[in-house]
Amino acid sequence: MKILKATLFCLLFAGIGQVNAQVDVTVNPIGILWGDISLGADFTISEEFSIEGILGFGSLDIDEGGYNAIRVTANGKYYFNPREGADRFYTFGFLRYINRDYDLSSSTNYSESRIGLGIGVGVKIVSVKNFVFDINFGTGRALIDSRKFDNGTVNDDSIIGWPDLMVLAKLAIGYRF
Repeated sequence: MKILKATLFCLLFAGIGQVNAQVDVTVNPIGILWGDISLGADFTISEEFSIEGILGFGSLDIDEGGYNAIRVTANGKYYFNPREGADRFYTFGFLRYINRDYDLSSSTNYSESRIGLGIGVGVKIVSVKNFVFDINFGTGRALIDSRKFDNGTVNDDSIIGWPDLMVLAKLAIGYRF
């Protein structure tokens, strides 16, 4: 048992020495114009691979209702021919969770929860002062799709026929630590 613990400790210690502490923190400035904020952290695993987590919140109040939304996205990115490590052209796969609640009027509500997978392409540019510009586009399919439409008398999820398509688009600025 002591040998197993010592071996695991040595492997962990050796792995920590190899960890690249490069992290890109980004925000989507265009979404802020519509009351939506999206923050991301991209952790470099190697020169060609990184893992990004994105957390988004949205809220809008209007005279006859509004909506609230939360999005959680995980991206695995593979970079082709990087210069500074985890930069330039990349492809990615994503896993995304979305929850939206719409209050359309005093008696009409719509809510949806979706979990989906997809793929995409993007470009990340890192300046000499470590400023980051990241743009990407991806598309995928909702694997779990729960929708509920409630107008006070009828509770029917078949009224709105959204496709299973999930779209992911990002235009972000940030900084590399």
